[in-house]
Amino acid sequence: MTGLVWKNGLPVDTPVGRDNLKALVDDPELLVWVDLCGLAAADLASIGQALHLDAHTMEDAQSARERPKATHFDGYTFSTMFGAKLSVSPAAKQRIHLTRISAYTLPMCLLTVRQNDGFSMEPVIDRWKDDPKLPGFGVDGLLQGLLDVAIDQQFDVLQGLDDDMERLIDQLFADRPDLRLLQERTFAIRREVTDLRRVIPPMRDVVSTLVRSGAVEHHWPTELLTYYEDLTDHTLRTTEWLDNLRDLITSIFETNLALNDNRMNDAMKRLAGWAAIIAVPTLVTGWFGQNIPYPGFSNQLGLWLAVAFVVVPVVGLFILFRRKGWI
Repeated sequence: MTGLVWKNGLPVDTPVGRDNLKALVDDPELLVWVDLCGLAAADLASIGQALHLDAHTMEDAQSARERPKATHFDGYTFSTMFGAKLSVSPAAKQRIHLTRISAYTLPMCLLTVRQNDGFSMEPVIDRWKDDPKLPGFGVDGLLQGLLDVAIDQQFDVLQGLDDDMERLIDQLFADRPDLRLLQERTFAIRREVTDLRRVIPPMRDVVSTLVRSGAVEHHWPTELLTYYEDLTDHTLRTTEWLDNLRDLITSIFETNLALNDNRMNDAMKRLAGWAAIIAVPTLVTGWFGQNIPYPGFSNQLGLWLAVAFVVVPVVGLFILFRRKGWI
């Protein structure tokens, strides 16, 4: 358990632990952030009971298949979001790592619950320190900083996937592309885009729900609403970017199939061209190999006639097919 404490918008050096957690949360003069990372279910349930949190939300905070959402309860709001990281190794089987963060916005306390340290809180703390207005807005300001960092991470992942797709396009139109590797990377990125669709578009509803509640029920100041409107814009941009990437990877997949068909057609044309060329000497030599008299039979004239009948059509077909691009 870690945390920070502010008083009158300024940080104070007060330790946060299980012994004084209830007292800190109940103190109306203090703003508290408490982070619970990797706690056992029993310990998490005990803290939830002490703070009078809904048992279902405590289960959701530990579940592996929850989606981003924001739910209002009597006296607090429960929100779920995801941080994202993209592995720099293209050979990694699982390149995108999603970490769920559950947040309780109590009147004077932001309680965050993480199953592991896949999402670091250090950038969030730096965000609060860089903009002292956020702690000054209270718990809703702290939540805005947390959401901002999580959405920025999603931007970074989308940028990484965008760069990967640009490299795929370059490989797609290379002279000698590695088709197997190209198909593997295309399917891998399609799967990664699908994974992101489970966590990025719902963030728009999460922020919209928080903004609507803050403007109507909690009467947020205009400046805080501006901060959250900026988050709304970011969620729209990430959703649109993700949709564009999905369309782009679909286009890459379909283009790859079309290029494979074109390469197959080109190979068939080349085979047909060479087969036609080879058929000429086969036909001529078969004809002149008959055991019946014909012009030039049993003398050198027949040899030169056969050579002429082979060479002239073969050269003619070769020139014709080369001009048409068949060979």
